[in-house]
Amino acid sequence: MNTLTKREVAGSEFDAGIVVDAGPSVGYGHAVRCLRLARALIKRHRIVFYPLSEACKDFIESAGFPTTSGSAFPPLVITDLREVHGITAAIHRHGSKHISIHDLGLAQCYSDVAIDGSVTRLFPYSAGKNRTLFLGPQYMITREPVARQKSMETVLVTFGGGSTANLAQKITEELWRLGLTPVTTRGFIGSMPMTDEELTRTMATCRFAISGSGVSLYELLASGVPTIAIAFDRLQLRTADAFHERGAVLSAGLMDRLSPATLARYCVEMLENRQLTERITQAGQALVDGKGLSRVVEIVRRQIWLTSQIRTFTAC
Repeated sequence: MNTLTKREVAGSEFDAGIVVDAGPSVGYGHAVRCLRLARALIKRHRIVFYPLSEACKDFIESAGFPTTSGSAFPPLVITDLREVHGITAAIHRHGSKHISIHDLGLAQCYSDVAIDGSVTRLFPYSAGKNRTLFLGPQYMITREPVARQKSMETVLVTFGGGSTANLAQKITEELWRLGLTPVTTRGFIGSMPMTDEELTRTMATCRFAISGSGVSLYELLASGVPTIAIAFDRLQLRTADAFHERGAVLSAGLMDRLSPATLARYCVEMLENRQLTERITQAGQALVDGKGLSRVVEIVRRQIWLTSQIRTFTAC
């Protein structure tokens, strides 16, 4: 697919642009989230991606979406970036409206609309007359909830992308010692990465899951999968503990402090305490209903409509 030129983007070729990054070091979760949003929007609108790396560009184009490296923007720009990024100022200088999507309670950038699907907050948010906030797990973009089926003696281990994926080995070895069959998002140990269909099937039939405390955790809760949450840093720990306090997961704490004995104790709880698993399943689905994508789509569509009205009014 040919990269689009600045002139095409600046000439209102698209209704909205999406800025995101992905790759082996940062993972692909943010890009997957943006692709879900883009697929829902293209039924009515024209979308272009602004990938921040070659790996992200290849990933987005392999999904069939156009990309550009141009600095000009469509009337509406959506960003999904973990860290504070100077692109907000560039978007506003261009006269475009900015929607920022976050998780982990990181909605701190000065976008026109901030959407943070986290169960927790890190910063005191203040909505002004020129800034709108949509906060809480009801806005987390997840996959469609998976219908649970008869459980098998498997445990889903999902730690997302990046360096955290390498830590799955420690967990799977402990599960084997407990007589359980671990299935990681890279498949059984030594096999090829799991396809989306395989992941859906595993989510439907696993006894429980062990997950990092990123977007995957929200997807598991929306699908009613009893889950042990592990944090890979202190930002994720806030999420794991917030869900634990609300009775939606068992939080095993930080990965680098997790002992085999502690993990074994949580696994036994999941296997033997049916009342516990039913309770955390109900609490998780009450917090994350899996409808976040449709809510975010409506927010974006309204902003696209508003920017079109501004352009029409200016033209008149």
